Amino acid sequence: MDARTALFESRWICGSQSIAGEADRRIKKWRRKDRKAFLVRKIRDATTRHQKYGNSYQLVEPNVKLSPGGLRDFQTLVWLGMVSNGDTGLAALRRRRLLLQGETEALERAYNFLLSVRVELHICSRSKQDQLTVRTQKLITDRLGYRDKGGHLAVELLMKDYYDHTRTIARITRDIIEELDFGANISPLIGRRKPRKNKNRLTLRINRRKIKESPLYVFAKQKEIGLKLDRAVRRRLCEVLRTELKGRTERNRMRRDFRTLLSDGKNLTLVLRAMHETGFLGVVIPEYNSLTSLKRYDLYHHYTVDEHSFQVIQNLEELIDTRSRQNQTFARIYSEVADKEVLFLSALLHDIGKIEGRGHAKKGAALAQKILKRLGAKPAQIRMVSYLIEIHLIMSHFSQRRDPTDIGMLQSFCSRVRSRPNLKLLCLLTYADLKATSPHAWTEWKRTLLWGLYLRAYLFMAKKEKKPEAVYKARKRAILSGFKPGPDRARALAHLDLLPGRYLLTMKRSQVRRHLALIDALEGKRAAVDRKQLRLATEISFCTHDKPYRLSQLCGVLTLNDLNILFANAFTRSDGIVVDVFDVVDISGTTPIDEARIEKIRTDLDSILSGRLDLTVALDRHVAKWQRAQRTKIPIPLKVEFHNDISGEVTIADIFAADQPGLLFKITRALSDEGLTIHRARISTEAQRAIDSFDLQDKRGKKITSVARLKRIRSRLERELA
Repeated sequence: MDARTALFESRWICGSQSIAGEADRRIKKWRRKDRKAFLVRKIRDATTRHQKYGNSYQLVEPNVKLSPGGLRDFQTLVWLGMVSNGDTGLAALRRRRLLLQGETEALERAYNFLLSVRVELHICSRSKQDQLTVRTQKLITDRLGYRDKGGHLAVELLMKDYYDHTRTIARITRDIIEELDFGANISPLIGRRKPRKNKNRLTLRINRRKIKESPLYVFAKQKEIGLKLDRAVRRRLCEVLRTELKGRTERNRMRRDFRTLLSDGKNLTLVLRAMHETGFLGVVIPEYNSLTSLKRYDLYHHYTVDEHSFQVIQNLEELIDTRSRQNQTFARIYSEVADKEVLFLSALLHDIGKIEGRGHAKKGAALAQKILKRLGAKPAQIRMVSYLIEIHLIMSHFSQRRDPTDIGMLQSFCSRVRSRPNLKLLCLLTYADLKATSPHAWTEWKRTLLWGLYLRAYLFMAKKEKKPEAVYKARKRAILSGFKPGPDRARALAHLDLLPGRYLLTMKRSQVRRHLALIDALEGKRAAVDRKQLRLATEISFCTHDKPYRLSQLCGVLTLNDLNILFANAFTRSDGIVVDVFDVVDISGTTPIDEARIEKIRTDLDSILSGRLDLTVALDRHVAKWQRAQRTKIPIPLKVEFHNDISGEVTIADIFAADQPGLLFKITRALSDEGLTIHRARISTEAQRAIDSFDLQDKRGKKITSVARLKRIRSRLERELA
């Protein structure tokens, strides 16, 4: 079949034209023979290849040749045209009306662009390299003449054009394969075209008078029925939009009717995608045209901005089904939201500010106000949507980087959210946004963190409790109530009195019992270690004596044993006994942490604390063993931020750095060198970027407020992590 395909594409270059003509006549005979098998084979090859690449042209590192919408898809269309009588290639598809008006030119523009990209890719790599890695994206950007513009990196503008063109090829290829019924129906290429009704597509005649009076009535029908539009209907809508709906009156009617489609989530994603594909969404909201195929230059955001927004709406739409156990918690909140229109408008517009570059939340809030006024939204809706867009990132940040058991932090979060109805809307938007970032971004761990913050914030707002002392006392009573009156309760009380108030809010009664047992086991030893298997992680508790660099030593021993730290709480009793609690997972994310691994941790820790094992040397060896050449090389700048306005008790340090083994050990060692006490660490990773947050105090138990000292700490971290 491959040889036959090559012969079908043969052309005369030089030599005997008569021989070439005879060869061409014979090839035409072969082309008419077994063309059904040829068609089925080419379509099967295309669909198999699409499945291999996840049926998406929006890949972080696409293959210019083989990914959906790539050069092979263009060639597949040419080969499908060879099945036809007479003309071949795209000309045959156009003559048989499988290609619509303007599609041939769009395909050829896309093909030429991809060829240019591929040529530069081969020159830069000096090899037949077809994968457009993030490193090579950067290399070919300058060669193709792209420059930074309007707050966007040149490489982002290159990839926007790339996704625009691959989107064109992928969409047309998909449409024609479906028209040919995946090879089962060859008549559109060789027989008389007969109208064929597809039960899985919405087919209807477009009434010229009705569409001028109600331009979105087709999409309203689609929302009601829940089917994709037939290709002929899409084609007719594109023509009508270009010829019949050009006036201001028609545009105003579209905008008037648009908001009614967002009254609930029923089939909303289906409708918005159809409107986007036919150009109607770009007329209703012209700013959306600038979002099409726009993508951030990183490994975390998997989708282009327009596709990401549709994914967000789809995630909200799935919450309508309250029977799904996976979405049950968020579905309950969704059912309590009164104005669904506000929620879906916020989801649709939450990233609109990205057309103006960085700082998109604030810019998007201002843009949304203009858009919503054009759409005729109510003033209260405009204020709420704009407000949600402006703060749509904070719940993600607080849940993953802050500790909601800190009353000061919780109060700071709640003061920005303002009310429980706002909290519900923000929680749903955050859930849908996080889940839509990439296929792997949403995890059970993130779900747990988000839900935990929601519950604490909801109860905090309900009780309006703002006095930490009262909260500490109530929590202490609750913990002690689980201990029998007498020696047990007295011992637990003595233990709690030796610890800071945040221990009461962070630890459960069962954890307190385990810590008391660890303190007993510490007698005569350098350290005691305990393990508790949680649903999503393993909790490892250490009990030891307070010494400089103790937390960094514990982080180091966990790294030596191939454990990723998700969260760490460090407590020091006033009598010098340390109780540190880590939530960890295996570096592979799958291997359970059994007792044998814990015993290895005990042995290693004893060797480190006794001086028999040099931790720095051991970690250097370990990191070298695991270090792999980075295939993707997006530069990840080191950034250190300090916050003194979130908590009344601690200074928060947010550290953004390239993820690497031993990173947490380096950070904690540097902070200890600066004479700081680390109370909490929360660890998160976005693709290859680590985002680690630490609650810090000086030796006197105070926040670090000196600007000069904060600068010195930042310089030390930058040197250590460079």
